[in-house]
Amino acid sequence: MRPLRRTAGQAGRLLSFAAHYAWHFLVANVVVAREIVTPGSQLAPAVLRFELRCRTDVEVASFIALVGLTPGALVVGSDDRRERGEPVVTLVHLLHAHDLDAELAELRDLETRMLAAWRRDPGDVPTPQRAGGPS
Repeated sequence: MRPLRRTAGQAGRLLSFAAHYAWHFLVANVVVAREIVTPGSQLAPAVLRFELRCRTDVEVASFIALVGLTPGALVVGSDDRRERGEPVVTLVHLLHAHDLDAELAELRDLETRMLAAWRRDPGDVPTPQRAGGPS
């Protein structure tokens, strides 16, 4: 009974994450579309340094892909320091970074939700720490 409960829990977390990301994706599309069709620029581009809590190559690649699929955001660089016991550091370019702290919190929330969905044990997700700052 325990494996079934664990599998159902992970399936629920995956569905919850998929719904969250779909909403995030839709909102990002609306923001970018509005930028295209309205006169005047609301752009506030920035490159943010973001330290990942991902442990595996699949987690790192998934996070980078999710950010890259989101309109207005792109990972433009990364430095894998896991062999030295340090986190993977990414540089994320954002088109609409009006509030850097909010953007970093949003990236951290995306990573936390992704890790909770990907990992078998939801308690295995490290607690958020300082996300890194503007580069």
